[in-house]
Amino acid sequence: MMNRERYSLELQVLQQKLMPNLYRFFDMNTGSPYVLLGARTNRGNVYTLRIELANFPESVPAAFVTRMLKDRNGNPLDSPSSSMHTLASEMGYTRLCHYGWNSWTPMVSIYKIYVKCRLWLEMYELHLQNGHHIDYYLNHQA
Repeated sequence: MMNRERYSLELQVLQQKLMPNLYRFFDMNTGSPYVLLGARTNRGNVYTLRIELANFPESVPAAFVTRMLKDRNGNPLDSPSSSMHTLASEMGYTRLCHYGWNSWTPMVSIYKIYVKCRLWLEMYELHLQNGHHIDYYLNHQA
């Protein structure tokens, strides 16, 4: 679980990089802490991201879009897909693949995860427009 010092550092980074109303931490003194972050794409669409913090920063945290997204053909993005960079959904949310286990380090910040998820959202919207899968735009990490 994230200690107070790390929480303070994460908060400082988010305060510098994002507007205050774009993020909020929940349940920080429980076994299931998480942060919600707002993300607006270049097309103006707004999404909410949820990053689970129970084992952060020791292991890769689960990151979700807080609704079930659908691909260009109307299929839910609810299962692992290498080409779409998704993992098995939980809570009815689309789960994003943002860091591989081999590329994870405890030095990765919540903000870096946010940036990767925000990029995924941009690629997702391009997928809806032209049909290319996410891996057409993004490389896989080990």
